[in-house]
Amino acid sequence: MDILMKPIGYIQSPFKEKKHIPKQATISEGISASIQLLNEYEVGIEDIHEGSYGIILFYFHESEGYSLKTISHKTGKMRGIFSTRSPNRPNGIGFSIVKFTKIHGTTIEFQGVDMIDGTPVLDIKPYDEELNPKI
Repeated sequence: MDILMKPIGYIQSPFKEKKHIPKQATISEGISASIQLLNEYEVGIEDIHEGSYGIILFYFHESEGYSLKTISHKTGKMRGIFSTRSPNRPNGIGFSIVKFTKIHGTTIEFQGVDMIDGTPVLDIKPYDEELNPKI
């Protein structure tokens, strides 16, 4: 089975090099970026509201290869890739929970950026605390 996806837009980020990207979106509080949505998807963002939270699914387009075992940045121990948030994954899909701060035309500004400039966006989903487990 082949699975084909195409970007719905691209991230415009202040982070131009991988080495400057925070390890998680929660570490980049106060730093803004934006999604420049492709024109054909503009109607799809009509009900996203400033101040709301969302999930951005994106492609790790600058990751090079992967290993099924990697060192966890959180613990410093060798872990299976699927128990980490490493960007070096078999399918290179990342996600971040962000706060939408401004929407104008096909541009969505947000806080919580942990993506490099030019990152392809695969999907945007609403974040609803009530739909997530209470841990």
